[in-house]
Amino acid sequence: MENLFISHLNEKDEDHFTTDLGLFLRRTSDVPFKKLCNLFTNANIIRINPTKNQTDEEYFNNLNFEKELALSLPQNKNNIVLKRYPKLEKGESYIFVANHTCPEDIETLLNIIDRNAYLVLGSIESLKYNPEMYLLWLNGMIPFDILSKKERKELPAKMERVIKTNSILIFPEGSHNYHPNKIVNHLFDGPVNLALKTKKKIVLLSLVKDKEKNIAYVDASNPIDLSTLNLNINDYFPGAPQSEKYYVKALSSFLRDKMATAVYYMMERNLTSLVRENYQEIDNFFIDKYIEDAFSHLKWQHDCFEAEYLVKKTSEDKAYEEVVKNLNQLQYTLIVKKENLNALEYYYKAKDLESKDVVTYMRNYWLETQKEEELTRKLKKVG
Repeated sequence: MENLFISHLNEKDEDHFTTDLGLFLRRTSDVPFKKLCNLFTNANIIRINPTKNQTDEEYFNNLNFEKELALSLPQNKNNIVLKRYPKLEKGESYIFVANHTCPEDIETLLNIIDRNAYLVLGSIESLKYNPEMYLLWLNGMIPFDILSKKERKELPAKMERVIKTNSILIFPEGSHNYHPNKIVNHLFDGPVNLALKTKKKIVLLSLVKDKEKNIAYVDASNPIDLSTLNLNINDYFPGAPQSEKYYVKALSSFLRDKMATAVYYMMERNLTSLVRENYQEIDNFFIDKYIEDAFSHLKWQHDCFEAEYLVKKTSEDKAYEEVVKNLNQLQYTLIVKKENLNALEYYYKAKDLESKDVVTYMRNYWLETQKEEELTRKLKKVG
């Protein structure tokens, strides 16, 4: 059954997805709402924040990679260790930009943000069928169908309307980061474009989750005014033209690097390291973990995985995949016709790409689950 009243909120235009009264009420009632949110999500927030007056660079330059002493925290709570949180201007709105790490990262970050922040939500499946969306509606959200060109085009105007008075929480990775090599996935350019157009500052929220100990570690950066930066495009895209398009991409890469730095320090200082030789197939170990985590928190009723796990691919990513696909097809012909076993290189590269495709392995698991549930229903009827 679809959620009543909110399941088609993504289809509302700029003037009707929220109201001026709704913006005002959410802004002025944020303190009691946060207390309700803390209670509803069973949050236990530990605020460390030892370096209020340091810049981001000073803060990280003074850190080392020694493991921090483990905190004794209750296992029955959703523990959130807030490493830093900047002093933000009262009454000002900000663009909170976060990495997307796990199904519960939205509730975790809404618990620690000190003012109302409308959530930019790209999951229409959740909007329609997850009852927890009512709590997010109370908070304020801007839902859109990530696969709809029309709704993607309408999104900037909706964000511009909200950011005039209320803050925004956005996850520009697009999906949970299940990539085996990237600490933070490539970012879509939406937050940068919004910040440049509205002159609003960005606060980066970097999150790492220790699932075994049920602790989320969060680092909140100092506010970033993109208009004061003077980046060299070629530092990020060697040989690229000096254009506005590539400057925006360079700014997104700059933000991604800062988030990755925060994530890397928290991983090194707070998580237990794994020894690769102890795992026969470590890729499969993590894939199984991702699947278990996703399906224990998210109850999908439809094949929505193209939208749920859409991430940004660079032109280099796309070119590599195309080359591997075409050479695999060519080499397969050589193997079959000429028994040329030396032509297996791109076969294995193609298999590796397929095994790491999140959409594919999430969909396959869901389909198997559907088959098992259908078989169970039939057996019960027979019994």
